[in-house]
Amino acid sequence: MEYSEFQENYEESQDESLVSDESSSAQRGKFEVGIICAYLLRGVIYRQDTATLWNCLKEQKNKVHDYLIKLGVKLVLDENEGYAYLRSLTDEELPDVECLPPRLMARRQLSFNVSFFLLLLRHKLIEFDSEANGDMRLVLSSSELVEMMKTFYQNKSNDVKLQNQIETTINKVVDLGFLKPLQNRKDRGEHHYEVMRIIKAYFNAQNVADFKTKLEEYQNYLLEKKITQTQT
Repeated sequence: MEYSEFQENYEESQDESLVSDESSSAQRGKFEVGIICAYLLRGVIYRQDTATLWNCLKEQKNKVHDYLIKLGVKLVLDENEGYAYLRSLTDEELPDVECLPPRLMARRQLSFNVSFFLLLLRHKLIEFDSEANGDMRLVLSSSELVEMMKTFYQNKSNDVKLQNQIETTINKVVDLGFLKPLQNRKDRGEHHYEVMRIIKAYFNAQNVADFKTKLEEYQNYLLEKKITQTQT
């Protein structure tokens, strides 16, 4: 499964720097178009993290769009979900010019474990949204994330190896920006993570529906295999 476009230089620590930069910029006035574009090129902008930057982006979204088109990327702004990010222009969207800009957005091939885990998280977010009563933030503990993955592994004989494999997958998804560690929240020594809503932009309802069908087939296969082994 090929990972759709995402910023290659995503920085885990961007939230702290955004808060610091936002405070200094707020003292000088609103963010200029070029500065907004620089933040977008560095990673996803979330309304909940950077209110001043977010509002400036909304006010100047047409100018930001026009600026970025010249660089070969397009602004995607979802006001309902509260995030903004960039994607590469399609061949049909590229400007009719002789010299095209270099490709700024990287494509990545994800491992099966990472792809599988992302789809599990997307499915979890769908369930959460249907029951959330207006709450926008899905927060899961590290043990909940581990159990989500463990359920679908056949060979659990080497629990230590499996645990390490799952933790590596979780860390990779954090690096990609789809999970955000909550530094100020620890219950009984457990880390907690917020599932970032940008995941909805990369895995649509049809992706999840197809995944759910295959997941049910896989679960039925495991159940039948277990019954067969018990009978023999």
